[in-house]
Amino acid sequence: MANTSRNLLIKRIVIMLLCLALFIGAFSGALYFYQSDGTQRSANLIFGDDKEPNRINVAVTMLGVDPIKSEINLRFAPSPEGTYVKDARLTKDLKFFTGIESGKAEVTLEKNRIPDTVTGSLSIASGRVSDYPFDVHKSDFYLFFTNPKDEKEEIPMSVDFYGAISGYNIDVDYIPKAEFESTDSYIGLRVTVSRSVITKSFAIFLMISMWMIGLVIFTMIMVVVLQPRPTEFGMFTLIAGMLFALPAVRNLQPGVPPLGGLSDFLSFFWAESLVAISLPILFFVWLTRYKKPS
Repeated sequence: MANTSRNLLIKRIVIMLLCLALFIGAFSGALYFYQSDGTQRSANLIFGDDKEPNRINVAVTMLGVDPIKSEINLRFAPSPEGTYVKDARLTKDLKFFTGIESGKAEVTLEKNRIPDTVTGSLSIASGRVSDYPFDVHKSDFYLFFTNPKDEKEEIPMSVDFYGAISGYNIDVDYIPKAEFESTDSYIGLRVTVSRSVITKSFAIFLMISMWMIGLVIFTMIMVVVLQPRPTEFGMFTLIAGMLFALPAVRNLQPGVPPLGGLSDFLSFFWAESLVAISLPILFFVWLTRYKKPS
């Protein structure tokens, strides 16, 4: 008797240790997956000639992206170097062209003043948000400086681009030479935005969950129809509750666009239809199988 109790205790301890090891492994894997995805969704790149001593360095920071509004928000911070600066101030008047649409596309940087930062947004040129979570968006912008007193002067520049938005992969590169050829004084960049691995994984997980909910409800009703099982009132409340719960589950997808996207056609519409069809079927079965008490 004592040996049996001891063996049972050992088995319980072993099971608890195995569960703890599985939990630690899953938790560590989730953290590693996050760190790996974090390196993918950010961009920290340098363009132009950063070795030229006399140049204007522009720090471009991505502040946000909104695929639903088709906007990318950027901040441009010019910083003169070499002969263009004295005591942190410009040594000559310059014009700064950014191509932004919601702010000043052309900014005058005055002599003997610290250059101001420029903030604005660009429209996304290509990409459909309805392809969520597999949508890819692209936008181009051009940067250059001119001297109002000498339009022929070429002003060298370098660009430090930094973009890290939670839930997105950010990539930036020169515009292909077939479309535009950048120089040290005239730089054209293309920003590519897509959903991160974590966002795609979680969205797909929720799509599968909605399918499972719809199939479980529909299978349960088919079992009631095909077998002489009693129709319980709790089934009506369960199905009615799921009709309103599925839209909430659908909206849990990070950054999901309004109704009608690819993810809705892949899962939500089907799951909602299965649940909606199940309710009148259950009502018909309850109505036809009703028997008066003897």
